[in-house]
Amino acid sequence: MKIKTIFHGCCSTGMAGVLFLWCTGCDEPSVTVPSMPVIEGYISSEGYPSVLFSSSVVPGTDGNFSESVINWGKVSVSDGKREVILTGRVDDTYMPPFRYYSFDLIGEPGNTYTVRADYKQFHAESSCTMPYPTTIDSITLAETEVDSLRAASLHFTAPDDVPAYYYLTMNDNDRHSHPQPCMLGTFKAETPSSHCIVAVWKPKSKIESVKYVPQLRIGDEVTVHLNRVPEEVYNFWNAYDNMIMFSTSPFISTDAALPTNIKNGLGIWCVQATSSLALTVK
Repeated sequence: MKIKTIFHGCCSTGMAGVLFLWCTGCDEPSVTVPSMPVIEGYISSEGYPSVLFSSSVVPGTDGNFSESVINWGKVSVSDGKREVILTGRVDDTYMPPFRYYSFDLIGEPGNTYTVRADYKQFHAESSCTMPYPTTIDSITLAETEVDSLRAASLHFTAPDDVPAYYYLTMNDNDRHSHPQPCMLGTFKAETPSSHCIVAVWKPKSKIESVKYVPQLRIGDEVTVHLNRVPEEVYNFWNAYDNMIMFSTSPFISTDAALPTNIKNGLGIWCVQATSSLALTVK
């Protein structure tokens, strides 16, 4: 029997709130699929750890999204020298609206960071080594066929230790929003010291009701982030990008789950070295 995985995206810090739903095809007999822990966690260079901790939901059962949020879990992050316990609290700027965080640990390139999340029968963990950041050389703007829109391109020089893996995120400065992944913003640099150009498209969410416009509008004030990540994190964002791009529904059905670096669970532990550039579109 084939089990299909459905990923439901709800805007959060980037990947848009990781909630995984498991179901079988309508013409197949029902099957019991156990709930699994789901982690969406981040730590950036010169940033602090932030983790969303929830459980997968099985459609057609008594479970619902509100019950999938884990409010009383134990979440910790270690840099190999010390471990900090993250504080959990309601945070309506995220989805799910509950976040674990700490200001007692700051991301430093070269360190390996391990996240552990425990609740009842759940134990999930992941370890990632933070690479060194790549400086953004510039962001250029070009006119488009629409007078009010500009096509943006980010330029950087590839490091010597290639291959190097990246994904772009962006946040709106006016709203103090969380960085979200730019559409088609993954990039792999393979030639040392080469000049790399990545198109900067606005983030796209499957739950937005307005028509998606990839270009930036004149007057937009945004910050663009070039995030260098380990290969397994790049693979996640690349697959997520394809799902968002080619799905016609906010529920994205595939034959297999998104790639994950979470042991005993689903989701992503995103350890990233980040360079940022603020931009006013003119």
